[in-house]
Amino acid sequence: MAVVAVVDTGINTRHFDLRSKLWRNPGEIAGNNRDDDRNGVVDDIHGFDVITGSPIKKIGDPEGHGTHVAGIVATTSKNAEIMGIRILDENGGGSLSDAVDAFSYALLNGATVINNSWGALGVRPSQVAFLQEAIDIGERRFKAVFVAAAGNETVNTDQIPNTPSNARGMLSVGASDSLGNPASFSNFGARTVDLFAPGVDILSADTFSTNGRIRFSGTSMASPVVAGAASTLQDLNPNANAAEIKAALMNGSIPKQSLQGLAVTGGVLANEFTGSFTQPLQRSDSSQGNQRRGKSPKKRRSSNGKASLSKRSFDKIICVLEKPTRTEKMDIWNDLMDQDFTKNVEWPKAFGNRICILNLKKSHQSRSERRSAIKSMRQSDHFESVEWDRVISANTGLNSASTPSDINDVSFSTLDLIMSPQGEGFF
Repeated sequence: MAVVAVVDTGINTRHFDLRSKLWRNPGEIAGNNRDDDRNGVVDDIHGFDVITGSPIKKIGDPEGHGTHVAGIVATTSKNAEIMGIRILDENGGGSLSDAVDAFSYALLNGATVINNSWGALGVRPSQVAFLQEAIDIGERRFKAVFVAAAGNETVNTDQIPNTPSNARGMLSVGASDSLGNPASFSNFGARTVDLFAPGVDILSADTFSTNGRIRFSGTSMASPVVAGAASTLQDLNPNANAAEIKAALMNGSIPKQSLQGLAVTGGVLANEFTGSFTQPLQRSDSSQGNQRRGKSPKKRRSSNGKASLSKRSFDKIICVLEKPTRTEKMDIWNDLMDQDFTKNVEWPKAFGNRICILNLKKSHQSRSERRSAIKSMRQSDHFESVEWDRVISANTGLNSASTPSDINDVSFSTLDLIMSPQGEGFF
């Protein structure tokens, strides 16, 4: 049975969709507070938190991205065992050195597919040589298949490299919609993106629930579809090496005219691997799909000199309303501006007046103050939901293509990228 390592923000091991699919370390005895298998981690039953050096806990995904990704693997591959590996903290911070440590742990503990729904644009090859070495060893010595999200900036990665999807040996995946056409946000590349897979409005596990599900869009969602397919092929072909598995996925892809010149195959993952992900979704007449985009803040350096991620800017709260009247909008605006944490309030036209965006003052962006602000907002009678906005960042502004397919069914609490030596962002 193939083991898929989800290198991400961790996973909620209590979620119903994942409980029966979790990898279990055969060399470890749970709860005895010993490193039974002598791999350097005590009680790592289901995976490893690289950031803290501790095992993945029962609820080990404070961000939510990794749980959603793991749920897609679980749905795509009926037999895969999922190993959770956390490389990002709750604020989206991390480093490429942690990614290498994650690869090492995954390979030494039996993972045969490693999914990477994270990335960074414009990284020089010299900055990722150690990462490339780890991938080379994984392919050659362990026959492991590495899969990565191509990114969500709508750029040609032939010209602007993306890490790790541009790495040698990595299976790079762009996002397609329910018809197999390229998603508007997806990166592309005739030489550097291998194939496309479903990545728009994907329903999967919600980390903040034991059985709830939520829809996200991004190449982060397309990558685990392919990772699950790779694990299925490994189960059917246990002697195949990484190159053979990747070749089978690419050769079996379905050519699409709209994908010609956008990927090596010019095609989308074969239908037998995608299941329900390719089924059209019910949409309201006014909606256009919720396509998440990430941002790429400026690079900072950690104390050890390695490239690492800057902290996410939490300066905006997104509030969803039920078709407010002009008078109600004015009342809401007045109420929000009366709050001591409010800098200003925006009403983006692209969202049909059902969403307002509250910008926090700099003095109210600490963790405790952010929590206090959003708690106060949720107690208001005005709003259907109140969430941190990770679609609209301080540096990128509003993306008019980000209208939810069903505004009552969409949470805005998670993005679709993850890590970068240039800064953080989500694919």
